Amino acid sequence: MALTEEWKEQTSADELIPSLDKSTDEVAWDLYRKAIRFGTWDPAEIDLTQDKADFDSLDDDLKGYLIHFCTGFLDAEENVALKFCPWIMLGSSTEQQAFLSTQLLEEFKHTEFFMRYFSEVFGQARIPGVKNIVQQKLDERIKFMLAALELGPEGREEALVEGLAHYQGIIEGVQAMTGYEVFEAVFRSKGLFPGLAEGFARIKEDEGRHVGFGLRMLKLLARNPEHAKRIRRLFDDYLPHILIRYDQPVMVNGREYPTPPEVRGRERLTKMFERRLKDIFGKANREDFYK
Repeated sequence: MALTEEWKEQTSADELIPSLDKSTDEVAWDLYRKAIRFGTWDPAEIDLTQDKADFDSLDDDLKGYLIHFCTGFLDAEENVALKFCPWIMLGSSTEQQAFLSTQLLEEFKHTEFFMRYFSEVFGQARIPGVKNIVQQKLDERIKFMLAALELGPEGREEALVEGLAHYQGIIEGVQAMTGYEVFEAVFRSKGLFPGLAEGFARIKEDEGRHVGFGLRMLKLLARNPEHAKRIRRLFDDYLPHILIRYDQPVMVNGREYPTPPEVRGRERLTKMFERRLKDIFGKANREDFYK
């Protein structure tokens, strides 16, 4: 399948959640095997030659926006790669821990890809100051999850629910998926940056497994009313924070750049946010959950 066709297929696919007919451990093992078979792409093998040419010919405003945009991805991928072990440790079975362990490796691969992109295409280090409060809150999250390892099954499950909602639900399920849409609208639709498009396609394949498993777990765990409240509260608490991602000034090397009109960040984030809540709770609108 051509990359452009594959990208469109992935972008339009709404069915991320694996079947509820199988047990969670069966699903986890199936996803583990898929990661072994299909998650073997090498970040070092993606050709970035045309991307360098595209970047060099880009106008300054779009150059600035792309550097800012990719800095957000690099920061996010590296941040979770360094902190993901508690999610694995809280898995309640060998099958679940096996699958979650593949996510740790994949997060480092995604980090490597963006590090390479900055070096070979942008020719500079990442920039400071791309605000992502939900990512920053992972420091608090891992402390809570590590402390829960000393608790009984109920306490461990509570910590896992919030960890899945925070990372697979919001960071990957809302923020990252929105980012892919933004890249498609601003750059890929114009035929630019084939190497970055391939990298995003491979990353999206990996994160489709991550998000699908996380949403399936949350959908099942939300049958417990207390867990449902935790998930809803966390989503609602974090909504203002994720909207900041596209409200902040685009600052690169001390200069502010305009946001391309195709971005429509708040609109895309809000739609993706509502879609994820519907995936978990089966309701169209957040307001329905409180009736």
